[in-house]
Amino acid sequence: MPPYCWIENDRCQPVPNSTTPDNKTDLFRTQTEGASHSDFRIEDVLPTLKRRTIGKVDEHFSQNRGQPLFLYLPLNSPHLPVAPSREFAGKSQAGHYGDFVVETDDFVGGVMDAFAKHNALQNTLIVFTSDNGGLWHTWTPQEADDVASYKPTPRGMYTSGFDHHSNASLRGTKADIYEGGHRVPFLVHWPAVISTCRVVNEPVELTDVFATIADVTSQKLPD
Repeated sequence: MPPYCWIENDRCQPVPNSTTPDNKTDLFRTQTEGASHSDFRIEDVLPTLKRRTIGKVDEHFSQNRGQPLFLYLPLNSPHLPVAPSREFAGKSQAGHYGDFVVETDDFVGGVMDAFAKHNALQNTLIVFTSDNGGLWHTWTPQEADDVASYKPTPRGMYTSGFDHHSNASLRGTKADIYEGGHRVPFLVHWPAVISTCRVVNEPVELTDVFATIADVTSQKLPD
């Protein structure tokens, strides 16, 4: 969605100087018409965010050795528009969407490597999750109402053609009331506290995270 430009500290930098036309012709590169900057390229977003993020981690630990760092990092991937950079084209053997997922994995690994470089990974709590299930998804309809209304989308057919099912076998997608729209991966990495790999089956939701981190850091929350 517009504006198609870089925004830093609540300002477009640089200010948009052109307009991107409405584009609904590409399966994964749909864009609505809006203000843009002529030098802005969607393929540059993920690599730039990765470079800037790692730079912030390096800067913090170089200047504040031993001090904790809070980093909130909402990625543009693997959301639409799907735009893997040239470096990752074809890396997944699962089409453009698969390449974007691989680039996302590389991004997260690069950030973790930055913490490790400063000997901060061991005692850093890392949470990796999503706000909703995938939008393009296929599944095997079983309930009568699902069988009657189930219509695979073109994007769902594309990803399933590579045996890629972002919502596993769960019914539903983003904006549905079903599990496929709400149940998402929730990965936690904290070697100093979580010493062994395990699966926790107790339900968790994103509204739990704020209070949990406050408890971990001994912060009192207002009523």
